[in-house]
Amino acid sequence: MIKVCHIVNLITGRADGVYAHLKSIFRNYDRNKFEHILIFQGGEKIEKEVRELGIKVFTSESLKKKISLRAFSNVYNAIKSEQIDIIHTHLIKPYAIAGLINIFLRKKNIFNYHGIFLKNNPYYNSIERSIYSVIHYLIYLFCRIDVVLVPSEMSKQLLMEETQLFSEPIIYYNGYTPKQNISELNANIVPRIEELKQDKRIIAVVSRLEIDKRIDRAVMLIKSLVAKRIKVHLVVFGDGTLKDELNQLVQQHQLNDTIDILGYVEDVENYYKYFDLVLFTSDWEGMPITMWEALANSIPIVAPDVGGFKEILEENNCGLIYDPRNLVQAEEKIIKLLTDEKYRQTLGKNGKAAIELKYNEKNFINQIEKVYTDLSSK
Repeated sequence: MIKVCHIVNLITGRADGVYAHLKSIFRNYDRNKFEHILIFQGGEKIEKEVRELGIKVFTSESLKKKISLRAFSNVYNAIKSEQIDIIHTHLIKPYAIAGLINIFLRKKNIFNYHGIFLKNNPYYNSIERSIYSVIHYLIYLFCRIDVVLVPSEMSKQLLMEETQLFSEPIIYYNGYTPKQNISELNANIVPRIEELKQDKRIIAVVSRLEIDKRIDRAVMLIKSLVAKRIKVHLVVFGDGTLKDELNQLVQQHQLNDTIDILGYVEDVENYYKYFDLVLFTSDWEGMPITMWEALANSIPIVAPDVGGFKEILEENNCGLIYDPRNLVQAEEKIIKLLTDEKYRQTLGKNGKAAIELKYNEKNFINQIEKVYTDLSSK
């Protein structure tokens, strides 16, 4: 039995790509060969869901802090007491903590890059980024990272351009398998969308409302489309620190009748059938679960050329890419899809086929478990 310990912070369980990545592993792993353990900052929703999947959970509120010696102690004690074989870290702080601890523990160690490392990281100031850069170099000196995982070819390129201290990363694709059990739809949301669809095309944003997602760009795109008399309506599913700011922006531009900010909605994938396209406006991404959900539901995507969007959408002809610095180009792509129903349906069908044939959870878990098995045998 190979025991794998995942260490992560900042996950919320609400439109959270890293958490979706973890749940995919926890739902599908081979229980005869592996045992998974989670260490994170704590949260009732996540604890409940993960334990129901049979995963042992350790919480450390100290992971919420920028720098905490108690976090080092908590993580060290959990790894040692559980006799972990492989440490699998996600995001910067867990990488730093586990890397330093592992100088002494000497466990096999995986760093999972999720779209951003230290350069231009909006969650840390310049001093904090400098501290983590020193830690990164110390970890390198003691050779305490065995494998680096990245969610796309673009992610690999960006990470290698930023730092040469990692060995060459292994690329994986999260993939997606549609749920078999469909939960009850929200009685308020469905009538609203069905009413809108009578004479408008529905553009959806499904995302955390955080600075890196740049939902403000979606608002400005909708404003421009409405000015051109394109009959569209934007629905935003998601929650986050910028929710109030986003509401204010909608009011400022008098778009209340054209944009609905719905907040966090459970099982949002059940609503994709009402969408005409899914829009991304991010500054950076790894490979968001929302993309896989849209493809699985035959919904085409318009996305910026960041993260792994381009290599999936263009290779499989299931979405359109724009320069993230060029919203005029994004608008043109949106109009192209909305005004050509046959083209939109073709891209949707291509996306669903890609999920079924290539980008499913079975292929994802097989690749991840091969990494674990190969690493444990060294």
